[in-house]
Amino acid sequence: MVAKLGRRSGAIALLTGNLLLAGGPLQAGVGDLTPFFGAYVGVAEVQDLPNGDTRQRDMDIVIQPYREDGFMIQWVNVTLVDGRRDVPGVERRVQQVLFEPADDRNFYVEVEEGNPFREREEMRPMHGDPVRWASLDGDRLHVYAFVVGEEGTYELQVYDRVLTDKGIDIDFQRIVDDVVVRRISGTTARAQ
Repeated sequence: MVAKLGRRSGAIALLTGNLLLAGGPLQAGVGDLTPFFGAYVGVAEVQDLPNGDTRQRDMDIVIQPYREDGFMIQWVNVTLVDGRRDVPGVERRVQQVLFEPADDRNFYVEVEEGNPFREREEMRPMHGDPVRWASLDGDRLHVYAFVVGEEGTYELQVYDRVLTDKGIDIDFQRIVDDVVVRRISGTTARAQ
């Protein structure tokens, strides 16, 4: 079953714009990220809502300081085949995102890692480049990604990482034109 979020795609675009301007949910912003820093290992369940497919995934997550006031999130997802990772068909995906506080704003924005030998490319959101930002709300680290597709469609990804007494819980939604098409929920433990 596919979850509908609203009647118009404009509503999500407006909501996304408001989230970007406000930095996320009410009272979220830039705060002390120190409790989030560390390495985490865990598992997640991936639900693809249009076809009802459910899969299991192993996760490794590292959150650490970046430059003066920013942070880096790196994660490795291993999508299992019949609950196993030692068989053909297993998928492994590695991603890393860097954030720094937005100028005169109460949230973080994605930045590129500096490379003095490469000219910095201008980001073009209307040509498919993702816009990512993050905010902190107590024990919740919210990360958002917004993309405009070739046909004028949009995709919003909302990734919440919630501190627990043993690690971080994960709650993810992928929304395409008002419709939740994927949900991921998982739990991790802090690695030693």
